[in-house]
Amino acid sequence: MKNSRNQTVQDERLIGNSPEMDQIRKSLTALAKSRQHLLIVGDSGTEKLTIARMVFEMSPLAGGCLIETDAAKLNAAFDHEVTTQIRQQVKETASLKDLTGLMIVENVDQLSADSQKKLMAFVKRGYWMLEHPVQLNFRLISTTSTRMHTDARQQAISAELFLSLSESTIRVPALKDRRQDIPVLFEHYLKRICHDLGRPVPPINFEIFNQMLKYEWPGNVKELENVVRSLVLASPETELLPQALPFFNDQQQFSRLELQSLGIAVAKLEKELIERALRKFAGNQSRAAQVLNISEPNLRFKMKKLGIRKQDFVYGN
Repeated sequence: MKNSRNQTVQDERLIGNSPEMDQIRKSLTALAKSRQHLLIVGDSGTEKLTIARMVFEMSPLAGGCLIETDAAKLNAAFDHEVTTQIRQQVKETASLKDLTGLMIVENVDQLSADSQKKLMAFVKRGYWMLEHPVQLNFRLISTTSTRMHTDARQQAISAELFLSLSESTIRVPALKDRRQDIPVLFEHYLKRICHDLGRPVPPINFEIFNQMLKYEWPGNVKELENVVRSLVLASPETELLPQALPFFNDQQQFSRLELQSLGIAVAKLEKELIERALRKFAGNQSRAAQVLNISEPNLRFKMKKLGIRKQDFVYGN
């Protein structure tokens, strides 16, 4: 069961071909094996909770308890929240004296001063009082915004708590900083949403990709999923309308482009990304392949297939 669950995690989560996401995927095995507390840093919508759950599911603690909570619940009633969560886990374990597992605290940057003190005590003492003391052997994973991590030494949270929570740290990049993942994510969500709605995957107007690449994505991956769902629902089943994008910009006198299948549209976008990389590095294929996170032979193959010539990007030509 554990191996099957891990395989599902590997296949269905953290979609993207960017070097940043590839590095996160490579680090998950080591992070899962570690018993150090982990701080996951990233903007809203960057799938921090998904990563936290993946670490648990891939770890030796996967057979133990998983407690999930967030700053709002802890601030409202810290003792009640933790007691309720632990009591539920006690009912599901054979041992009433000790618990082993992992605790996830979302938005730890929003903890009140009182909640910070109680969380620090929870981390230190190793037990929790129910009708009797319950010994805890828990690893703590916290998620936070980038801002809290920057301000931590300025007392956004106590230095002691920050050091305890950040024994290991992983940073999740914003979608605007890994734009090459946008077409992959778009394709994934489009196919899934169309399947859920019982619709065929419609042809794509390439202007949709143009608009999505220009957008800043303040809500990151979660916003992209919502945009794709809105796009499908607001368009006829036979096509996707660029005008249905919530951030559609018609300032450049948009003219309707020929509809294309999803595969052709993605290939066209791939060509544009390769050309951008070659232009940035003046035709240097090694540097372009590195930033695109593909091998240089694979880049040459794609260039030949897509009709891209190196000499068109060398300065002086």
